[in-house]
This record gives sequence, C-alpha cells and structure tokens, in this order.
Amino acid sequence: MWRRRRGNEGEGGAAQGTASAGKGVFEAQGCGRCHTFTPAGSQGTLGPDLDEGLKGRDAAFVHESIVDPNAEVTEGFSAGVMPQDYGEKLSDQELSDLVAFLMQGG
Repeated sequence: MWRRRRGNEGEGGAAQGTASAGKGVFEAQGCGRCHTFTPAGSQGTLGPDLDEGLKGRDAAFVHESIVDPNAEVTEGFSAGVMPQDYGEKLSDQELSDLVAFLMQGG
C-alpha cells in the first residue's frame, strides 16, 4: 500500500516518483548486485531478473515487492533473501523514485 505523503503528491496522496532519481536509489542500495536490470546496466543473478519479472506488472506490485519482498516470491528463489527493511530504510520519496525507475522495465 502506498503511504500518505506531504509535498510532491500525485493522485491518492502518493509522491510522484522520478525515474532518474530512482536510478540513484537503485545504485546506492546495491540492487544491481542481486538483480539484472537493463536500464541500470546490472547483471546480478542472486535475485530475479527484473527485466523479465516486471513485465506487465503495475506500480503497486513493484512497491509491494520492495517493502514486503516475501509477499510474492518468484519461482526458483527463496524467501528471506532480499532485505526486509526497505520500507523503513528508504524515505517515501526514495521509494516512489525507485518504483518509477523500475517501471521503465515493465
């Protein structure tokens, strides 16, 4: 579920994400060490290939996958591998930016 935010809000109170800022979040959090994602130039294999796994998915799914990664675990991967604390660790804006960046591949 999207969190209620102040400032830079779009419909429903969710902050508007910026893909370019989201790329910085992706890099700063080391997401590319585990995930393949062409827009980031990453080729990690510990986690699911985001180029394939995000096809046809919406922003709500992507957001949930970040803040509650065990809600739906990709076949062939184990629960508990992805850090469980991104919902607390990242600001609402960082989450929105990261979702916007990841939606480029979907």
